[in-house]
Amino acid sequence: MQLPWQSRPRAPRPQVEPIRLDPAADVEVQRRLVGRLTGEQLTAAWYLSNDALKAARDPRRAQQLVVLRGLMLDALEHRDPARYNRWLRAGGPPVEAR
Repeated sequence: MQLPWQSRPRAPRPQVEPIRLDPAADVEVQRRLVGRLTGEQLTAAWYLSNDALKAARDPRRAQQLVVLRGLMLDALEHRDPARYNRWLRAGGPPVEAR
């Protein structure tokens, strides 16, 4: 039984070569790069961007990361809308222990 105050178990991160995207790049460049990633690369990039967002101290950098993460979510939804909707209904990304 999952209690509301407990974090959900963290899904294992994909074991692929890390893909580093530049959040400061032009949005259209980012969109094209994100579109070329495999599903595993996209998922790995999502986790990397979450780590970067947690570490961001500069508000501008944090905003750039938020935009990039939005592009990643758009790509995930576009590739498999049914799976994406199931993921959101299940609560979205797992809450990681801090």
